[in-house]
Amino acid sequence: MATETNNSNNTYWNLEDFVDSLVVELDKTRETLAIKAINKQLTYTVKDLAIDLNIFPTFDGDNIKFITAQPGQQGASKVNIQLGSITDQQVRATTKMTNVKGDTSIDQINIDQKTKNKLRKIGVTSVDDLNQLESKKVDIARVSDDTIDFKTLANQIQKSRRNQNPPMVRSVSLSLDDNNLPYLHLKGQNFSLNQNYPPVAVLNNKLAEVVHSSSDELKIALNKSHISGQENELILTLDPYAIVKMNIRI
Repeated sequence: MATETNNSNNTYWNLEDFVDSLVVELDKTRETLAIKAINKQLTYTVKDLAIDLNIFPTFDGDNIKFITAQPGQQGASKVNIQLGSITDQQVRATTKMTNVKGDTSIDQINIDQKTKNKLRKIGVTSVDDLNQLESKKVDIARVSDDTIDFKTLANQIQKSRRNQNPPMVRSVSLSLDDNNLPYLHLKGQNFSLNQNYPPVAVLNNKLAEVVHSSSDELKIALNKSHISGQENELILTLDPYAIVKMNIRI
């Protein structure tokens, strides 16, 4: 006969949550081993891991939950979880390298911890992982039980990418096009990174047409109304997360 527990710190848990948390921790260990193997060959194997759990199950008709048996409690059920051994070759063959240059970890994205945990549980630790799932047309919303706000997540990913690739203006010059019409010629890097957001230019509080845009070049058409003197204020909105303001002499 099971004895009751009065330990308020002992709470009910789902087997799925327990296994998910265990797998996440094991994935972290595997990633660490893969990184260490780059500079130092692994000469050992990760041995079998077995965990015995003494628990009391409860079932409400829809969900089954467990609570861990306390010392001295009788009548608990026993669950045994076993994980097999793995070699260094298996670690390298099955592990994706983390912190790869150019990739963005989910830890760098401004989203709540609950969302990060949900992503890790489905094997997503970086923006590249999300892109791979998207390319394979995986319905992440369904996999995550619709608990992830993907609109917010997408916005934060774009913001994080932009923060890692800020726009830089290297030169500004006045040029003439084939029709002898003046335009501002800006050279630099990380100007136009998202084709869904065409750059917008405002010169001395007047909208100016961006006639050409790329990641390293902008051409802005000018007319007499744009020029107010030697000092001119140019504001560039490159996307929702990148605004450049500068004073130029024309």
